[in-house]
Amino acid sequence: MADNIIKRTSSTPSSQRTGQVVTLSLTKLALYEFNVRSFHPGRTFGWSGLNFEGDARGFSLGASGISGGVGAEVTSRIWHRFKIDTLSGETIEMETESNDSGKIGGDHTRYDGALKPKGGAWPAMKKEAGAVTTLHIDGGYAGENHAFFPSAELKRNLGVTFVPSLDVTYKFIITIDRIAKHMDVVTYVTGDGFPNCEAFIVDAAGTPIFLGVHVRKGAALFSLWGDKKYPMIASAIRLGLDDNGNFNGLIANELKRKQQNKEKLEFHPIAEWNDFFLSLDPSAERWMWPWQEPMPDKPSVAQ
Repeated sequence: MADNIIKRTSSTPSSQRTGQVVTLSLTKLALYEFNVRSFHPGRTFGWSGLNFEGDARGFSLGASGISGGVGAEVTSRIWHRFKIDTLSGETIEMETESNDSGKIGGDHTRYDGALKPKGGAWPAMKKEAGAVTTLHIDGGYAGENHAFFPSAELKRNLGVTFVPSLDVTYKFIITIDRIAKHMDVVTYVTGDGFPNCEAFIVDAAGTPIFLGVHVRKGAALFSLWGDKKYPMIASAIRLGLDDNGNFNGLIANELKRKQQNKEKLEFHPIAEWNDFFLSLDPSAERWMWPWQEPMPDKPSVAQ
């Protein structure tokens, strides 16, 4: 019936149009930092890793840094971070490092010069119709454990080593709606599946948010050979933004919405989302496969 009424109704004559131009407040295209890290939660890698020292930690949003450096809150076998300027689409301030490795109480290898891991990200930005910006970021990192003798000498002198490489690749798709003031982030991380992996994003105000985690499968002696592209992290989330492009404190899980066949996204506080990952057992076998990250069973916040 409504369609019939519309069809019979005449358009408003130009002389009677009194509409006014409305100025929309667009959220800024801001700077965001991405972190992807590989770490071993144990104090050592155990017998299968020849008892080399691990990172002795769980999943974390703490800052990475050079071993012994100021501001280094956690260690990783390889840590990789970069910033994306969503206004220009440029990647800036990229760092790919390995914290020192060795055996407890023994000499440790520092990863500098030829021993440093390799990493990079190559964003491509396209601006769609309207106030929507989409960025596609593909990248990865790789590095070896040069604490194995004589791996460091071989790498420095010949550029090769007998030690298998730890390989991780990632893809991020970021869509920013400047009118609706939210950011959609799709994350897909693959690799050797060993050791653990975690990914998170940080806004310009310093608020970090997990993009996903993975618990290792296999062991160092068997899992690192070749570049396996094993699926480790898969997530799709929506983050609310304020006028400056910083996170406004709310997050919604698009993968869970699709899985439950719900019509609307349900928003939750970012703290609940992060606490869920921080509380996970970094060695629990049930987390060894990629999954659609659940949200805590708490009342949702109205969209």
